[in-house]
This record gives sequence, structure tokens and C-alpha cells, in this order.
Amino acid sequence: MRQGFVALSMLAVVAGGCWRGRGKQAPARRPDAAVAIFQPSRPVSPPSLSLPATAAQPPAGPHHGVLRVHLEAEPPHLNPLLDGHQVIQRVTSGLIHEPLVECTSAGYRPVLAESWETAPDGLRLTLKLKEGVRWHDDHPLTGVDAQASLEVLLRSTTRQPALRAMLADVEAVELVSGGIRLVLRRPSGLVLRALCEVPIVPAEMVRGAPGRLAVLARQPIGTGPFRFAGWERGRRIRLSRSGPTGLVDEVVFEIDTDGARALTRTRRGEIDILPRVLDVHYPDQVAPGALRESLRLYRLTPERYSFVVPNHRRAPLDDPRFRRALGLLWNRERLAYEVHRGLARPIAVPPFGESVVPPFDGAEASRLLDDAGYRDTNGDGVRDRNGTAIRLTLLQAAGGRNLAVESHAWALDLRRAGLLLDVVTIDPAVLWTRLRQGDFDLAPLLWDGRPDDDPRPVFGPGAEFNFTGHESPGLAGLFEQLRAAEGPPTRAPILQRIADTLAREQTAIFLYRHEVAALVSRRVHGLAGAGDRLDLRGVWVDP
Repeated sequence: MRQGFVALSMLAVVAGGCWRGRGKQAPARRPDAAVAIFQPSRPVSPPSLSLPATAAQPPAGPHHGVLRVHLEAEPPHLNPLLDGHQVIQRVTSGLIHEPLVECTSAGYRPVLAESWETAPDGLRLTLKLKEGVRWHDDHPLTGVDAQASLEVLLRSTTRQPALRAMLADVEAVELVSGGIRLVLRRPSGLVLRALCEVPIVPAEMVRGAPGRLAVLARQPIGTGPFRFAGWERGRRIRLSRSGPTGLVDEVVFEIDTDGARALTRTRRGEIDILPRVLDVHYPDQVAPGALRESLRLYRLTPERYSFVVPNHRRAPLDDPRFRRALGLLWNRERLAYEVHRGLARPIAVPPFGESVVPPFDGAEASRLLDDAGYRDTNGDGVRDRNGTAIRLTLLQAAGGRNLAVESHAWALDLRRAGLLLDVVTIDPAVLWTRLRQGDFDLAPLLWDGRPDDDPRPVFGPGAEFNFTGHESPGLAGLFEQLRAAEGPPTRAPILQRIADTLAREQTAIFLYRHEVAALVSRRVHGLAGAGDRLDLRGVWVDP
């Protein structure tokens, strides 16, 4: 799914069809206000820990042992340049493959690049590679490898469009003595940010015969602290320590698509790290009594958020007052607990900004609709405009159980406000086609990103994933400032202004920031990470 920021796997949860006016019609049955959608007792979140950004200092002396990590799906391959699938990144990122630089909240630090320098005009970024770095097959790392890895992502055929967007200003990658030089079309601070997400692979693998690329997908070669050791299809992937400085002998990724079984195996001590506890098992199955003092519970907060995309090309969704009313009728606070069991945090803007979350408010929504001219003029209980009843469509992807509950709850609350919403299940492939063609009304989506992400692919003018059709001069100017800004501290206030503008213009209906519960054995030490991206490089285990 993702590769750092390219972790922005875009998962459509739902998409909608079209807004239809149907004139006068038989009154729709008004739902009984006493009908309960799903009303469990409000869960109490068990005590949990947060991941530190950096690993603890290990004790002196040799370290050995095997670390076992759950992998929720079989990777389609292990080539991180081909796409940003989460299971691929979990196995390869930082362990087998390394980037040129690493991103932190304070800025950048070197990994395979020893240093970098931007020309005074901002049109050339030169990176000097560390000397003495060797691939796992003992060949030396060269600038050709870095050049070849970057050029793969500059092609229009790459399956990582969000990463390509950050590299869009790169015109060429040139070889220079001891490293590479990126020639830019215009100054861009996002290029260095993108390099944090680009795994460097051997040039012979991506430029050689097709068979070499297939080898990279099955038996990856990198420069990281662990080398690929074996892949038992459907069972496990093994990595072994590649140098004398490692803290465990092996990292074994246990492939198990059954989340309940993985939880049981973790309790039995067969798995050391369960990166995600299924929502249905939270919080009851991870309460302190159920963990038996052998496991620690972590609550992870990735840059993963859901939002409803309104199609601004269609009335009445082109009216910000109408969109604001829709947002007031999604009961975020209630559904966060009843459906998401407390693992969803209501939001008003994407996680790169902060804003007060609007409360569920049917009265205020009705006032907005009245003031905007959407009233029930014929007494049939349905609001209309110029005699045409307002009826929206929400197309729901098959298999979205939580979303089915939430969309039904939303439809009931909209109906109470005099708006009709049809919820229809649709095949995911058809859903994506209609999103891209603009053939929808409302489309709930889930976006998975990284800190200091570039939001242009989702909200930028004409961007690949800007399905709303919304274009704003204010946003366009802010995106230009963001592109030119250097480093996370400089970009942070610009991201906040972008978030403020998205909220003011009601670009989308932002719902939740989704959190993750993870279990870690008490024999594991030195675990670090950001969001739900686990950093295993500094981990050591008790015998």
C-alpha cells in the first residue's frame, strides 16, 4: 500500500453516482427515530503506550535472537519501486532497502547520501554518496544505482503517482563524481522530501533484462541491516542480519490472513509483534486481563483519515452551504465509538492541520438549508429547489461492513432533515471508473499518508485524485508556497493554512483520523516508529 508518504495508498471505501431531481413523487417513508442502527455499550479504551520516534539505547554486548512480526497478507512481490503496497514496504523499507536521506520532524538526516547541497538558484540538488557502502551481494553502491532508482519513478507508467507528484519538478538525474545531481525545472523543497521515500536498488536489476527485474521482485538485494533469506509462500518471509552491528539474528514475517488466528498466535508467544489488532477485537480482546502481563498494547496514530468527497460539478453539491449542512448531519462522535470502537478520532480537516470539529447539529443544518433556499415547498417531507426534489446517491463498495452501518445512519439523519440519500452497493472497479469520470454525487474515501505529506494529489487543481472538481485560487497559491518551502518546520504553517482553507470552503466532509491498536511482546525492546510505520532497526529481544 505505501512507501512512507507514498504510503498514501488511496483506498476508495465508497463512491456515489449522481444527483437526481425527480419532481413530485410519493412521500418517502419517514424512518422511525427510535430505530437503533448499532448500539453497543460505549467501549472503554484500555491503557496503551505510544511509540517513541527513536529506539532506546541497547545494552552493551552481543545480541542474538529471532524477531517474529505478523504480516496480514502475502505480498504480490518485493520490488518497492513497482508500487507502494503496505506489505511490501513493511518487509523491505529500512530493513533490506535504504533511501538516500531520512525524514524527521526536525528535518533530514543522511542515510546513503553523506551530504547534499542546493544550488543558489534552486535548480540543482547535488547529493554525495557515502563511501564504502556495499550491496548484500558485495558489489559497491554507486551513483548509477541512485540514478536508475529515481528514473523508474519519473516515468509516467509508475504505480506511485503521489511520489511522482513530489518528483514532478525533476527534469533529469545526472551522474557527478561521488554521487548524483538532480536538475530541476523550478525550485522545489518537496524533492528532498520525496527522496526519503525512494528505496535505492541495484541499477542492474532495473536496467537489465526483464529477468533481472523479476529477481528483484522475488529475491531483493539492498544495502540495509538485513538481507533477504527466504520466502515460504503463504507462510513466512525471512530476513537475516547482514552485518556485525545488528541486534537480532533474524526478522521473520509470519504471513497469516486470519486476524483472529494471528491474535491467538501472538498471545501464545508465536508472534512478537502484531502491527494491527482488528477493530472487532478492540477493546475487549486487548484489555489488561486478556494480555496476561506478556504483551504491551500500543495505540498508533498514522496519517490515515476518511472523508466524503462531494462532486462540486453538480447541484446542489456546488453550494458550500449545502455541503456544510451535510457535514453537520454526520454524527462523528457517536459513530466513532459505536462503529469504530474508539479507534477513530473525529476531525474537521486532514491530520496535517487542526480545527474545531463541528458537532452533530440537525437544527443548524436545517437553518443552513432553509437560508440557501432548499425547502419543502409541497409538504411531502422532502426539500426541493425550484420544485425539484433533492435526492442524492451514495454508491457503496461491496464488503465495507462498517461503512454500510455508517452510511445507513447518515441516510436516516439526512432523511430527518428532509434530504433523500440512496445507498447502493457497487463493484470496486466500477466505482473507480465513475470516480475518475466524475459520475457520482458523494464518495467516502480513505487516504493513508505520512507526516509532512504533500496534499496536492488529493486537493490540488486538476490533481489525479482531486475527484471533487474543486479549484480555489487561495489553495493554488498555498500549494505553490508549499512546493517552494524547505523542510518540515517551514511547511507546517503552510499546511495549517491549507487545512483552514479546506474547512472554510467546505471542500470535503472530513470524518475521522483512524488509529491502530498493536500488540508487542514484552521480550521486545527498542521498538520505535512514526504513525503505524514500525522501525525494527533498533530492536533487540530477550532470550
